Parts: sequence; C-alpha cells; structure tokens
Amino acid sequence: MSKARALVVMIALFVAGVAAFGVFVVADLRRAGPPGEPVRVVVPEGASFASVVRVLVDRGLVRRAWTLEFFAKATRGDRQIQRGTYEFTRGEPAIDILGAMVRGDILAVLVTVPEGFTTWQIAGAMQPAGIDSVAFLSACRDADLRRALAVPAESLEGYLFPDTYRVPFGSDARDAVAQMLTRFHAAWTPAMERRANEMGMARHEVVAMASIIEAEARVPDERPVVSAVYHNRLQRGMKLDADPTVAYAMGGFRGRLYFKDLKIDSPYNTYRYAGLPPGPICSPGESSLHAALYPDPSVAALYFVARRDGRHVFSSTLREHDAAVRAIRRSNGTPGR
Repeated sequence: MSKARALVVMIALFVAGVAAFGVFVVADLRRAGPPGEPVRVVVPEGASFASVVRVLVDRGLVRRAWTLEFFAKATRGDRQIQRGTYEFTRGEPAIDILGAMVRGDILAVLVTVPEGFTTWQIAGAMQPAGIDSVAFLSACRDADLRRALAVPAESLEGYLFPDTYRVPFGSDARDAVAQMLTRFHAAWTPAMERRANEMGMARHEVVAMASIIEAEARVPDERPVVSAVYHNRLQRGMKLDADPTVAYAMGGFRGRLYFKDLKIDSPYNTYRYAGLPPGPICSPGESSLHAALYPDPSVAALYFVARRDGRHVFSSTLREHDAAVRAIRRSNGTPGR
C-alpha cells in the first residue's frame, strides 16, 4: 500500500471514528430512562457549567457528565444556560435538560390575585412561587418602585393590579411587584387620566376611592351606586363612614365590626377623619376603577346598609337609613352603617 493511500485510509478511519464518537455522545444524551419523580434544580447567577452538571449528576438527572459537557462545549451551549429554577423529571433525556436551560424554560407558577386583595394577602399568594412574604411586603414599600409609578404614599397598596401572573419560581420580590405595577400602568389608560382631571381628582384619590368601592360592593351592578353615595358624601363635606377603612386600619377584616372599633385613631378611619384615606385599602379591579370615575349620576343616596344576600339598601335621608337598618335587623341580616 502506498503512503498516500495509507494516509487516506487513516484519515477515513479517523473521520469514521469521530463520527462514531459523535453518534455515541448524541445517542447517550438522547437516551431516556424510566420515568421518575420531578426534581428542582437552581442555576444561580454566574454558576459554571461544570458545577451545574455536577448538580444534575448528584440529583440523578444525568448519568454521564462527560458526554453532556463535551456536547455542550461543542455546541457552545455551556455558555448559554440561563439562571433560574428548573424542574426536570428523572429519566428525561439529558439533551432535553440542556435545551431547557439554554432556552431558559425556568419553572414558573401561576399566581392569581383576586380583586380586593391587600398587599398582605398578595404576599401570601406569592409564597407558592417561592417568594418570601416579608421580602414582598418590603418591596411594596420600595422607594424606587413608588417613585417609578409616582405613588404619593409609603406603600404600593392599591397599585398591585389584580390578575393572574406567570411568576418565575424564586423570583426577586421586587421583580414580582414590578410585574404587577406594569399591569396597573397598562390598565390606567389616558382616558381614565383625563376623566380624573375632569373630576378634579388625582389618580391616587381615584384608586383610593375605587379600593373602598371594591371592598364594599359585593354585587357588580352596585359599584356605580356605591360610588355615587361616597361621592355625594364628599361633595357635602360628610365623612365617608366606610367600614372597610376601619377594618384596614385594624390590620385586616376579622369579622363583624363593633362600635368600639370605629374609635380607632388612624388616618384610615373614615369615621373619625373626613375625606378619603391617605391611600387605597386594597387592590381594586378595572370595574371598581371605572365606578370611581363614573358614579351613577341618577343616585342621590347618602347612606346604604348591607342585606344578607350581599346587596344593599340605599337611602337619601338618615331617617330612611335608620328604618332600613331596623328592617334588616328584624330579618336577622347583618346590620351595617
């Protein structure tokens, strides 16, 4: 055999060997094992690929570290993995695990924030997403976040818009709050801003009013009517006398309020202090924001009392209101003010 032919044969064998090696590596990475339980893996900021692979091996997700490292280096995937919390299943092909980390398919939790939730309640709702409640409440008082949305209060209460959010597991609390503020910013339209200006109200006042409406109205079609009552009282210089503001001042609703509760000394107690409270008392939804901006113009009522079915009896005079309260008490309803 000539030297030239021998060289060609050697090259061919080398290429075939490399190809066979590559086929082995890819086949090894694509091999699936018996389905197992889900395993969470955290890729911290700045983690080396080798350290991540060690974790995958230790958690029983990858059998051969060297095949994954070789393939990732060859495809530059080792430089593209993204930080975050992932959830994989034992038996899942290693190549799929690598692909998920390169794409950033991090574990995310759907968190639903109902209308009327306070920041305390929202902090609790964020716990399944791995967000510490104390850190979340601290973020709600973050000066930079408040300044970004021009919130003239010490807390972002009322501005965490109720919705369902896809929250990456283990997110920074500030990021979760910022996500909700972005949603509020989108919900507060230029038309709403113009309407607030027409009414002579600042956005903060509208949100505060909407939050009280949200807490009071249990039936959607009564929101504009409840709004009208509160606007009527403000226009006449009357105190709002809104029970939910007292409950908020007491740290949250714990059941029926008593007359002694109405004496609590807090700027949020609208039985003691005239006008709107210093800020919202919960997160109002779009319907309550609309009701705050568009109270029913046909309503002259100044009082209302809740019935057992959640609806209210509205009255224009104190005498009518007192009669309505007595009637509800006789029917074993929940008396209101």
